[in-house]
Amino acid sequence: MPELPEVTVIVNGLDKKLKGLIFAGVEYDWPRKFFWGRRPGGRSGPEGGFSIDDLRGAKVKGIRRLGKVVIIDCTRETKGQSDKEEKGIEGFSILIHLKLTGQLIYQDKKTRIAGGHPIPPLNLPSPNKTTRATFEFTNGGHLYFNDLRKFGWVKFVPTDEEKIREAIGVLGPDALEISFKDFADRLAKKPNSRIKKLLMDQTFVSGIGNIYSDEALWLAKVHPARSVASLSEAEIKALHKGIRDAMELAIEKGGSSANSFVGSGGEKGLFLSFAKAYHMTGRPCERCKTPIARKKMDGRSAHFCPACQRLEP
Repeated sequence: MPELPEVTVIVNGLDKKLKGLIFAGVEYDWPRKFFWGRRPGGRSGPEGGFSIDDLRGAKVKGIRRLGKVVIIDCTRETKGQSDKEEKGIEGFSILIHLKLTGQLIYQDKKTRIAGGHPIPPLNLPSPNKTTRATFEFTNGGHLYFNDLRKFGWVKFVPTDEEKIREAIGVLGPDALEISFKDFADRLAKKPNSRIKKLLMDQTFVSGIGNIYSDEALWLAKVHPARSVASLSEAEIKALHKGIRDAMELAIEKGGSSANSFVGSGGEKGLFLSFAKAYHMTGRPCERCKTPIARKKMDGRSAHFCPACQRLEP
């Protein structure tokens, strides 16, 4: 599953191209994971939900992310209920979660922007048998949401932060935005938690998965199995910095090529060429030359240096 850096890379690429485009329609073949959502006031659409009529003519205001979810913010003109009422502007957002095998591919006559899982190959013509939704624009372009394993989803919601968060589920503060004080305060409420497992809990802090928890812990010299209560203030400061440093480097390098993630330009991310712990099993630690170890913890693989990251500080 792509983590915060990978989603950031694809959002940045699509935002440059899709901003200002106008939707002409949408087709989808997996209604169990395509949710129209409810409009404010329950107007129009089946049972008061959004409908394709809301999408047609809507303009892309911008593309952003919340945690690991891609958000396409849209606006459209609305007619007054009578001839005397002025037209207004209504906003709604399309939420897309790539989950394990999702792809987002935009294509028009001159441009192809693709990102996500490389199976099927991102240069394979779309739509194809993995295409779950096709958004059409008035310029003749299309945005394809492909998902081989059908774990991803699409949701329409009003452009309201409370409604967006409700649709996504409980999320902790963004990993790139959380302050040290907030980070430390939240850790203090979970003294018995193992630190790696807690970092990957999206309700604690959003955007961190297996890759960047390993990298942040290596940078902070903290063993992944240590309890929160065992961490010193200096280690917490180092970990807070390590999270930011690992993710900023990953964004700069276009994300990782682990989990088969490919960036919005169609190229594999280069971050793993700079990784210090993740998928480095048996290779010498960059600091002390001790071989990096791999161990199963809480159902996930942890990669760490047994010399630099001691279980007993």
